Amino acid sequence: MVNARLRFISFSQLYRKSQIMNIQFLFENGQGSVVDEYGRPEPMDYIVDEEQFRLETLSSHTQYLAQMPQESERETEAMQMDIRIKHSSDVIMRETSVKRNYTRYSDQDKVRFFKLMFEKCLSAAATATQLGIHVRTGQKWAKQYEKDPGSIFEKRRKTGRPRILHEEHKNTILECIDENPSVVLDEIMKKLKQIFTELKVSKSTLFDFYGMVKKRYTGSGHSSQNTSNNNNYFRRDFC
Repeated sequence: MVNARLRFISFSQLYRKSQIMNIQFLFENGQGSVVDEYGRPEPMDYIVDEEQFRLETLSSHTQYLAQMPQESERETEAMQMDIRIKHSSDVIMRETSVKRNYTRYSDQDKVRFFKLMFEKCLSAAATATQLGIHVRTGQKWAKQYEKDPGSIFEKRRKTGRPRILHEEHKNTILECIDENPSVVLDEIMKKLKQIFTELKVSKSTLFDFYGMVKKRYTGSGHSSQNTSNNNNYFRRDFC
């Protein structure tokens, strides 16, 4: 079996004498000769115009290999830049998260804290845990109360805003304590509103005022025993 190889050659390149476009098939007959489709020998007398197609070398293999480290360096720099950007974003997010974790407690939170601590005879840490308050915050409140009960609640000072409780209110509170050492906060509140019908005061403000009065008058010896005894009842009713 003859292993023939098909060659497809354009007649416009091989045979320039004819103006008719044609296709010619040439075969290698296995004996070192080239014949056409009819078995006739066909001479290969043509000249290839080397200038017909101008070729230009775009890049050599050496140039390609020389450019590879530069590409790798650019990719490495881009990756490092992405890492720096991501790290910077993580730092900002962590700082934002820390700021958001800060909790500002109101006077009502403090009221609930002391009410539970006095009623259940709990420690500051246990009370804070039950109420979802930070333990250190609760312990700070307890220490602050031992030093100065009047400093527990925030003192909001606004220009032109008059004080709610004055000297006459203080005297009424002291009278209630002297008359009944076991008087509770609700009874004092009721007594104040009976005398001062237009008085509007919260229990937290009253407790704050009472702490200030107790500290001042206990130190001077005024009804010290009654004030000391009443402190426990005041704690029980604190709300």
